Amino acid sequence: MSSKRDTDTAVKLSAVGTSLRRLRLARELSQLELANKVGISRQSLCALESGRVVPGTDVALRLAQVLNCRLESLFYLNLPPAPLVATIAGAPAVSESAHSRVSLADINGRWVAHPIDPRRTDSLSQAADGLVLPATQRVRRKRTVQVEPLGDLELARRRLVIMGCAPALGMLAARLGREPAGIQISWVQGSSMAALNALERSEVHVAGLHLCDEATREFNVPFVRRALPGRGMLFVNFASWEQGIVVGAGNPFGIRGAEDLANPKIRLVQRESGAGAHKLLEQALRAKKVSSGILRRSGGVALGHMEVAQAIAMGVADAGIAIRGAALAFGLGFIPLAVERFDLVIPRDLATDPRIERLVDTLGSTTFRRELDIVGGYITQESGQQVGETRSR
Repeated sequence: MSSKRDTDTAVKLSAVGTSLRRLRLARELSQLELANKVGISRQSLCALESGRVVPGTDVALRLAQVLNCRLESLFYLNLPPAPLVATIAGAPAVSESAHSRVSLADINGRWVAHPIDPRRTDSLSQAADGLVLPATQRVRRKRTVQVEPLGDLELARRRLVIMGCAPALGMLAARLGREPAGIQISWVQGSSMAALNALERSEVHVAGLHLCDEATREFNVPFVRRALPGRGMLFVNFASWEQGIVVGAGNPFGIRGAEDLANPKIRLVQRESGAGAHKLLEQALRAKKVSSGILRRSGGVALGHMEVAQAIAMGVADAGIAIRGAALAFGLGFIPLAVERFDLVIPRDLATDPRIERLVDTLGSTTFRRELDIVGGYITQESGQQVGETRSR
């Protein structure tokens, strides 16, 4: 059985981090060369580099002198960061579980934690900024949690958060992130209404929408006016696209329009309520006087355009509403229903933020538009252009 002294030593060692090996390699010194200069054995230096032992004051000072660095650059306290208080965003079913993985962002001077939804196929490709602490440690205020940070909070603080359903938002985030003075963008996948609601609650910086008002046939602006009355917003076009019915290769059911989806043999994969695709399907059924009862005959619910196409490609469903680009990606058939405008809705007071300016410049660039054209299914004539606004009262 280990003694209390052994336990205390282990705790102390685990709390001390070292940059010794990195600094030695930067000076192009071998372990033996550095050990000889400092006057210790190579075995002792190896133990110091691995963090198994902590040096005495004299050895630490000699190491700093030989490596020409400050002592605190060489050895530092490696204590766990203090929990931070954040507003939880998104669906309560996801956000309420203890130890949920979250990404963090600074929105209007407060931390917002976006749960990384484990139901999404790409969830494990995203590194978390923190973990939601168990319920017993929660701050007792509505939608507020304590988060244990896992990464660099300064990176999270500089991050721009965009919610939307366009698959190419991931491509935009990757392009901006790899530039010399890169902008870190967190793309939170969500339906148009979810993105608008998140913008209303100040949980994101930018919302991506493709919602068509049936009465006026105007895109996006009427929805923002109703949800955010009196708040100044700019509408910058990301791209336009065709949205319609995705079917299996060769269109085995011979689907020509929304009325054919009434066939009871067709398994219809749907988008979540609030998605632009779901609203388009409802509108198309009304136009053809088809009962919305078929929406209860579900072949499952997909959380994005690509998941609709994936379900059909795997044979889990026979048809669903998504953009042409998703059908092209999986080699599926496509019956167009509408051309829609997908806009980024930006608060007017963020218009001069350097991150937003770079984002808009990239959207309108020949390079990005050409890449979207190659991907297929996107119409880029207005990409990067302001296509609407609402004014502050």
